[in-house]
Amino acid sequence: MTERNMNLHSFMLLRHGKVAAEGHYYPFRKDARHPIFSVSKSLTSAAIGIAIGEGLISLEDKVIAFFPDKQPEAVHPYTASMTIRHLLSMQTVHRKSTNKEARDIVFEYLHTPPSHPPGTVFAYDTTGTHTLCAILQRVTGTTVHEYLETRLFQPLGMQDIEWETCPLGINQGGSGAYCTPEDMARFGQLYLQDGFWNGIRILPEGWVEQSTSKAVDNSSAGILLEGRSGYGYQFWRARRQAYCAFGAGGQFILVMPDQDAVFVSTANTMLNRDEHQGILDSVWTHLVPSMEAFCPHDDAGYQRMQQRLSALKLHLPKGSSTSTAAAEVSGRHYRLSPNEPGWLACRFTFSEQQCELIFVHETGRPGVLCSMNDWDIGPDPFLWPSLRLWCRMGRLVDLLDPDSTAGGAADVYPDLPFRPRWSCAANQAGRGAQNESF
Repeated sequence: MTERNMNLHSFMLLRHGKVAAEGHYYPFRKDARHPIFSVSKSLTSAAIGIAIGEGLISLEDKVIAFFPDKQPEAVHPYTASMTIRHLLSMQTVHRKSTNKEARDIVFEYLHTPPSHPPGTVFAYDTTGTHTLCAILQRVTGTTVHEYLETRLFQPLGMQDIEWETCPLGINQGGSGAYCTPEDMARFGQLYLQDGFWNGIRILPEGWVEQSTSKAVDNSSAGILLEGRSGYGYQFWRARRQAYCAFGAGGQFILVMPDQDAVFVSTANTMLNRDEHQGILDSVWTHLVPSMEAFCPHDDAGYQRMQQRLSALKLHLPKGSSTSTAAAEVSGRHYRLSPNEPGWLACRFTFSEQQCELIFVHETGRPGVLCSMNDWDIGPDPFLWPSLRLWCRMGRLVDLLDPDSTAGGAADVYPDLPFRPRWSCAANQAGRGAQNESF
């Protein structure tokens, strides 16, 4: 993976229930929660399975029956016949997700005109998974997060799981969970063990096989994943009888029953389309053959591997950490053009090793520290305070030179598979701007 320059954040390999290897690319840490995006769908699938085992719902229950207060005046026959099974297997009445930004996602989901009968078309639908969470909240009286806390998370030792909610307080079951790579590995090991943990059945008998088997052909899927080998109940089928939970940017829980192994990754592969598949290709090309070959005891080799794994870090581009403009820019406020977040101004304060970037808003002055060609780790003051930001100030040029096509660039790695980059430049008027008070 390093040779292919994949932007891996962490990985863990379990074999026979033990950690065979793990690596975390600095500044990402073993204990840091990472967004798992659509791996969240597989957690939702587990919750549905548990609820079925408790007799709260069934696969054939009609979705519309759970929401009499959200039904349109005239329910389309396609929508009326859609079941929980259809939501689980991505065979809903919609060809894509409906409005994920709506305040009431389920209302929009049920009011969006259907395009085909349920059970006839595979179409990846995150709002369908959200609707599953809403169903569970209706029948249990608690969020899916709360429901799973004592039934799944605590028994497995999955600590401090975070899960975003919509404005109505329903967990974003399609993409909103955050956990550590070890938490992901524990979840995968539970499935490898057919739903048992320490001799106690966590998932109903038969649910692992039913939910991870091929329920629908996904050859029409817009995403390339394991040759489009099929889709189960919020799980993707993989080669050689394996299956995986998959989240955008290379978040994986790959369960390999034939090898008695689980592979987990967190990453950012969003810059190159379908690069996430390269992670799985590396597993099948390099890890699996080594698992199937004779492996003699080798203490020295193990120590070399541990040394290499402990030295992993994200690549930092080379460049100067100084600029002739830094002194001119430092400490001055610059008024910003109208923008969606409502930031009024910004201020850079440079020191020898860091740059502090402050944004002025009518509600406060959030800011971040960016180290010069290194990482500064701190809370995210802009989006989600519970996340961490990994920031560095990249190459510095004359920020206020109107003839320069390059500006100062701050790379910001939230715990996300995509990377925002703040690029700063000023026009001629900005170069002569006076220091203003805000």
